[in-house]
Formats: sequence, C-alpha cells, structure tokens
Amino acid sequence: MELYISIVVVGIVAVFFFIKNKQKPQQEKIELRASKEEQVKETISEISWTERLNTGLKKSRDELWGRVGQLFSQENPALDEIEELLYTADLPTRLVDELIEKLSKSHKGKSAQEIQKNIFDYFFTKLEPIQASRMNEVFQFQAGQKTKVIMIVGVNGAGKTTTIGKLATKLKSQGAKVLVGACDTFRAAAVDQLQVWCDRAGVEMVRAADGADPSGVAYGAVQRAHLEKFDFCLIDTAGRLHTNQNLMEELAKTKRVLSKISPDYPQEVLLVVDAITGQNAIKQAQEFNKSLQLSGIIFTKCDGSSKAGSAIAIIDELKVPVTNIGVGEAVEDLEAFDLSAYLRSLLGIA
Repeated sequence: MELYISIVVVGIVAVFFFIKNKQKPQQEKIELRASKEEQVKETISEISWTERLNTGLKKSRDELWGRVGQLFSQENPALDEIEELLYTADLPTRLVDELIEKLSKSHKGKSAQEIQKNIFDYFFTKLEPIQASRMNEVFQFQAGQKTKVIMIVGVNGAGKTTTIGKLATKLKSQGAKVLVGACDTFRAAAVDQLQVWCDRAGVEMVRAADGADPSGVAYGAVQRAHLEKFDFCLIDTAGRLHTNQNLMEELAKTKRVLSKISPDYPQEVLLVVDAITGQNAIKQAQEFNKSLQLSGIIFTKCDGSSKAGSAIAIIDELKVPVTNIGVGEAVEDLEAFDLSAYLRSLLGIA
C-alpha cells in the first residue's frame, strides 16, 4: 500500500511539473515579445521616417503600383493588364475606370516617371480634401487641454492593442499624462500585453476582472481620466467581427455610455485596419463606420503586404481620413499619415 501511495504521489508531482513547464505563463511570452520589439527599436532608431515608409511600402510598390507607370509608358499598353493590376490593388471599379480613362488620354510620349506623377496628381487631388478635414493631428498634445478620449476599435488581429501601446509611448514622450482603459475583458492575453506596453511607457492603465462589462470598464477609465485631468484617455475595446451585429451594438453602447460623462466624449473613434486584409479592409471600415461614425482610420502592417494601397480606396469610399500609418514593429514605425509622402512612396516618386 505504501509503495502504491508513493507511486501515486510521484506521479502527481511529475504531472504538476510537466504542466507547469508546458504551459508557461502568458506574461513571460509577452515580455519576451516586448524585449524583441525593444531590440528592433534600437536597430532602427537612426533611420528616418521617410526611409522607414519607403521600406514598409516596398512590397506594394514593387509588385503593384510601381508597375502601372511602366505599363502605360509602353507604345501600345495592354489596358486589360493594367486594369487587372489596379483591381489587384483593391481599388473599386469606379476609381479603376476613372484612372484608366484619364491615363489613356495622356500617356503617349510620356515616360513611366511622368505617368506615375499623373497618377499621384489624380489621387492627391481626389483625397486631399478628405485628409485636410483633419487640420490637426489626432494625437497632438497641448498642455492644459481638456481630456481627449479616443476610442480605438477593430477586429482581432489587426494590431489594435500594439498600436495603442505605441501611441501611449509616443504621447508620454511628449509629456502628456496618459490613461489607458483595457476594455477587452474577454481576452486576458490582450490585457496582459497592453499592461506590458503601459509599464514600459510609464503610463497608467485601468483594468478589470476577466469577463467584466466592457462598457463599465470604459466608463470607469474615462471618468477617472476626466476627474484627474489626464491629457489623453485611450480606450482599447474588444476585437469585433464587423459581420456580427450584436457585437457591433456592444461597441455602439460603449460609445453612448462615454457621452454621459461629457457630451463630446469620445472625441475620436478610430478604426485599426490591417493592410494585409486588402479588399476586406474596406468592408470592415464600412461596417464599423455604420455603427460608430468613425472619425479616422489607423492603417497597420503595411510592411507585410502588397495591399498597402487599399488605404486609397478606404479614404475615397468612406470619406474618412487616415490618421496614422504603421510600417513595422517598433514605436517609430507608427506615424501620422501624410498623404503626399504616402503616395510618393507607394508610386516610387523621389
């Protein structure tokens, strides 16, 4: 009997240590990821934003946009091939037809560089009035400002949590007092990841128990930010499938709840969109805009896709500006969106 008990005890201990080693705490994984991101940051800290943008959009430029001018500069350009290329870039039919008609009338005798400049002029003229509607940067810090509440939404995997961490870091470095509301109460890993970012940035975070009501957490965070005069309150919402109306209504509820603290809260509702999703990014933006009346788009992961040009379609279709663009892992790889710089990089114009 004693031998049997000993064997059972040894077995239980062995299983315990096996499980402990097999399932390492999520916190360790997140901290390891953060450490790698810090290493990346150190290696690119001396690289200018223009260089990072050009590198980030290289895939889109080489595989799609840089080829349009080359094809049109040929003596007898194959319009079908150009049309297919533009559709691959996730442009809507209307924009493709307009651009081809415009270039078909003016391409003869022009070099690829001149045609690329014509493409730049076409899109800049069309999109700049929308972008110019944001006279000031969303994340511009002014001492003594009223608490700016920014609600950030998006589907899971778009880079929402990481983006909030980067934004908090940038604002803190400007001297802003920042509070982050971790309202994705259904994913503990997302909250832990955000906590690591906030700890590194030296900003405070409000979190609640797993499964807590997201709207309640958001209300508590914004109320504290309002009373304690934080400069910014960034609200991280739970990732939502844009196709699920019930889930979208929860986000709309959160927005309504915040307005009870102050009628103008939240001043911004920003959608984080992953460039890799291409055409689906436009559909996401349409559905989120329908439920929340978006004030801006944050375009992420442009370095990992040839579909970074889909920002053009999003701005044109929704008449909503892109506020920020991300082209890499480090904090410096997220910057305010500059339409001219974006189009020049996308088309390969010096």
